[in-house]
Amino acid sequence: MREFIHSWKFKVILCIFGLMFGFMIYAAIAAGAASLPERILQSITRPFAQLSTTISTWTEDKLDMLVNAEKYKRENEELREKISQLNERNINIDELEIYNSTLQEMLGIHIENPDFEWAPKTCTIIARNANDIFGGFRINRGSDDGLAVYDLVLTSIGVVGIITEVAPNYAKVSTNLSKEFEVGVMTTRAHITGVIQNDIIYAKDGLCQISFIEKNSDIKPGDIVVTIGTDLYPANQIIGEVVAVFDDPNGLSMHALVKPSEDVFRLTNVLVVTGFDGKNENLN
Repeated sequence: MREFIHSWKFKVILCIFGLMFGFMIYAAIAAGAASLPERILQSITRPFAQLSTTISTWTEDKLDMLVNAEKYKRENEELREKISQLNERNINIDELEIYNSTLQEMLGIHIENPDFEWAPKTCTIIARNANDIFGGFRINRGSDDGLAVYDLVLTSIGVVGIITEVAPNYAKVSTNLSKEFEVGVMTTRAHITGVIQNDIIYAKDGLCQISFIEKNSDIKPGDIVVTIGTDLYPANQIIGEVVAVFDDPNGLSMHALVKPSEDVFRLTNVLVVTGFDGKNENLN
């Protein structure tokens, strides 16, 4: 120990402490000579005071969490319940808006077709048929709601398809682009008739095909196409607009391509006509 006290290392350490003490005295004098002892004491104790404050704050937070844990848990559960109620309310509002919109569409169509009977509730698309180039989908209503195979599916803009499969709580819709959609149609201008017989070549471009049009018929692009009234389908429901006309290879008839008035790939809700005057009258 005596050797260390007389060593150069000890002398260096004393010099360093001496310099630090000198700086502290200088700082205290620069701040005011009358408060020299107080300034020195503050400089020495400041780090300990800051550490004490930090420890005190941390301790208070932890004690608060322990003491009030049950209170915070209860408040959290109450907030979660309120959020759940708000979310449910928003869902109900959305459903009400869809229902009101559907009623307005039904009202508009019903004015022109007072004999129509409808599915009693909003029909919402719940699934798209995987890899279906024709855009087929399922809706959340079925036989329990009065739906049946061949019921016409439409919106206020136009026909979108027919029901081709029914279960108690859902139904499959084949769109107006599919090969299952064989419906008699005519143009509103010249009353040229034909039958929708779709082809995948045109369906992938979103077009319907009308076949069995008489050669040299007065049909041309821009003509509006509607359904012909039959035992299965009501009359005068818009399909779309003719965009092209061409001769059949046999040379005896013509075809027309129709752009549907409604984009079946963008639908979220539809209407289903479950009955009309003359439906199934001639069916066995």
